[in-house]
Amino acid sequence: MKNQLLLFAFFTALAFTSCKKDNLDTTINPQAITVVPLSAVPTAIVAGFNNNFPNASEVEWQKNNDHFEVEFNHQGQRHHCDFDNNGQQSGHSISCASAAVPAAVLNAFRARYPNDMVAEWNQKSDGTWKAHFLRGTMKWEALFSATGVFIKEEHE
Repeated sequence: MKNQLLLFAFFTALAFTSCKKDNLDTTINPQAITVVPLSAVPTAIVAGFNNNFPNASEVEWQKNNDHFEVEFNHQGQRHHCDFDNNGQQSGHSISCASAAVPAAVLNAFRARYPNDMVAEWNQKSDGTWKAHFLRGTMKWEALFSATGVFIKEEHE
């Protein structure tokens, strides 16, 4: 009974976390990200963004090393996009409810990490799922296929 209550508590907590599609790029230095005003974003990038997301709101631009990133609301969802300096979209993520994570992925995570709680799930555009979690004070990420096959883990 105690195990059932713990599982119920875990899945209840998991239901209130979010997920988003994202590209797993371990070469980006988090300290290199700078919030920038729209006036600092090249015209080609702004045009590419406006063409793809004409009704975006709450837009926030960032410069990350040699490319620009933008977070915004569109069609009732929070989005994140990467653009190269020519205005071409190179990455895209969409926030969604954790209920979207397949049971096979959740079960695979729990089998591999029975004592860890996921803070956020991300689904990449290739269909893989990334779990973000803390172990002590260290941030971890684990990547799984859509069918729950473990791919890799990383930590900071």
